[in-house]
Amino acid sequence: MITCTLVSVVDLFQLLKPFLQEVSKAYNTCAKYLQKKLPLQSETLQSLSAVDPVVRGHSQTLVKLRKLIELMGHLLPPDADTHQEILRYNVDQTLPSYQDGEDVVKWWASVFDTGKYPGLCQAVKAAMSIFHGPLVESSFNVMGNIIDQRSTSMNISTFSAVQTVKYAVKLGVVDRRLCGNICSAGTRDKAQRQKKLIKVRERRVELGCQPSTSASESRAEVVERESVARKRHMAKQRKRALERLVQAKKFKK
Repeated sequence: MITCTLVSVVDLFQLLKPFLQEVSKAYNTCAKYLQKKLPLQSETLQSLSAVDPVVRGHSQTLVKLRKLIELMGHLLPPDADTHQEILRYNVDQTLPSYQDGEDVVKWWASVFDTGKYPGLCQAVKAAMSIFHGPLVESSFNVMGNIIDQRSTSMNISTFSAVQTVKYAVKLGVVDRRLCGNICSAGTRDKAQRQKKLIKVRERRVELGCQPSTSASESRAEVVERESVARKRHMAKQRKRALERLVQAKKFKK
């Protein structure tokens, strides 16, 4: 009886072994692809990750929080001593305990209530208020049974009306202020950028200086490289599509 059981286990393992190898290969390939494509070296993302209470106490947390303060400096009070605040925050044993997986926002809310680190807390509030997109994606999830092959040409106003009704039925009263901010965010950002550009140009005229030729040339080179890279990517995509089409035809034959 024991021998039969061992034989059956061995046979089962031999059947599962190719499957497990393929699963392992798929995971490794996916991980390598994500490491290559995701912006893991972005200083902005690394700085934002420093607000996680789990990394508090690490030496790199000090470095990344200082970088975050630089990025959010225009939002901080002018008299804030953020350097000392970061040092104290990183070793403060009186702050509430935190376990990995808990709500980061609630933990930081309790830190805000202490009033200990006004400059750092202001920077963290700005970091946590960055709009990151899932609300936009969720609107399409809510409309999943509305947008189909026969209604892809729906007018935007109709889509908005149906979405508003479904949102109200499902989640309650629509936050009109949030919707307005989302709709006007791009326009306001473009206007602010335009104002800054006008100020820079006026300042250059006032000082009698113009952008250097080398800077203009470098920008042109960057644009050219991006264009070439985009064309190569499109060519690869077309090649892969043709290869899939050929394989599909061979499979049908």
